[in-house]
Amino acid sequence: MGANNTSKNIESKSSKADIHENHWGSYTGSFLSKNPRLANNVNKLRMLTASMSGCISSDIPIQIILKNREVGHRPCIRTSKGYFDAPENPSGPFLPCDRASIVNRYLPNRKTIIEKIESKTFCCLYLPGRKLVTASQDDKLRLYIRDENLMHKYKLVNNSSVPDVGWSIIDLATNSDGTQIACSAWSESSKFSSRFSQSTIFKYFYFNGIFRFAYFSLRYTMDDLRLIAGGSDGYIYIFSHVHPQLQLFQAHEGDVNAIHCMSQDPNIFCSGGDDGLCKVWDIRILPSKAPVGVFAGHRHGITYIDGHGNGKYILTNSKDQTVKIWDLRKFSSSYAEKQTLRATQRQTWDYRYQDVPRFFNLAKPMKIIPFFLPPIYCIKGDGSLMTFRGHSVRHTLIRAKFSPERTGFRYVYCGSTEGTLYIFDILTGEYVRMLSGHKSVVRDCCWHPEENEIVTVAWDGCTMRWYCDMSPEYALELERDSD
Repeated sequence: MGANNTSKNIESKSSKADIHENHWGSYTGSFLSKNPRLANNVNKLRMLTASMSGCISSDIPIQIILKNREVGHRPCIRTSKGYFDAPENPSGPFLPCDRASIVNRYLPNRKTIIEKIESKTFCCLYLPGRKLVTASQDDKLRLYIRDENLMHKYKLVNNSSVPDVGWSIIDLATNSDGTQIACSAWSESSKFSSRFSQSTIFKYFYFNGIFRFAYFSLRYTMDDLRLIAGGSDGYIYIFSHVHPQLQLFQAHEGDVNAIHCMSQDPNIFCSGGDDGLCKVWDIRILPSKAPVGVFAGHRHGITYIDGHGNGKYILTNSKDQTVKIWDLRKFSSSYAEKQTLRATQRQTWDYRYQDVPRFFNLAKPMKIIPFFLPPIYCIKGDGSLMTFRGHSVRHTLIRAKFSPERTGFRYVYCGSTEGTLYIFDILTGEYVRMLSGHKSVVRDCCWHPEENEIVTVAWDGCTMRWYCDMSPEYALELERDSD
């Protein structure tokens, strides 16, 4: 369907998801950008999400969708010469949006424990071949493989100790085919394994610097030629298989907490730091030490960055208790950058130990700031398209991510301090799932790219698998959520 028809369907739809702008995020306190310069970009993201996720046809019963598939139904395309059937779908009888529409009706609603250990678990990562790897404070990398006969069961097949970890393993990264796993910790080196088996061998990238040092985040570029890490000294480190000499440069004022490498270009990556800024870099011009662009709008440090599947959007999770979505084609102004730096420099709240300040929990930005609020509350010129609220970010660098392509990238999901996994709907601004089960901070979460399951890891030592249960008591919950 054309963009105009899509827009009409968005505005008229109310039974499954009220995505009218006036109601967006009204319950959680999430909000859309009010910047006129970004209005068109906000609308494009909403229309793209509605189209890719099958929201336009989500009222159609599954029986009708199956019948249309059997008879080879294809939507009509309107051109200047009339109406024509859409070309055959190369990915199969179902259009991707039809598949997403079905998948999104059965979001995970029940948990099972994969393993419980006596140590905080920090990271989880899916690998090709039905594999799952986790990293914990006990210096262990644990590799699980899904049982071929019982697909809901994961079996521990490897339990490898990582040397010279310090306080804990902090982050995990894998190359594109899953043959290398890199991990970082509170030490002067990052480690990677060229194979992950019963005889795991670790290799090291060393940094001979200050005594207490950490790589808080590391990622492979899409061509697997470089490993990029963010340090606790404000520097970014680029380890290359092509150029043996280490590249490093100062990127942020304070810790570099998050690195994200673009899936469309091996030369472009993003970084986020305690200065509240998300910066976009091009490796080809790094001698200039200047970013390609900057995203500004958070009031505290950034904890994580993730990318949308189409390569045009990213999201950031922050200690200011928000997740923001940004358009890579719309950088923030220098004024907004200065305002963000001013806000973060004036922060006296330590998210590791203290309760969340009152002004972080207020629902929406206000035109008139009450007398009890410090002037750091509102960031003028905030360049984000959408801001999600409702979860809690304390104690550690909690992650937030886009849901995979099979959902049409419709959701933002994130861990939370109180042991809950939140799933926010980009179309409505509300959370459609609040999965509680952990007894401590949910630091990381992974949505399987091909299966209808999410794995969460937390500081209670539990690795949990969330799936959709259609038994009567859980089916009622699904019906309530779809009403």
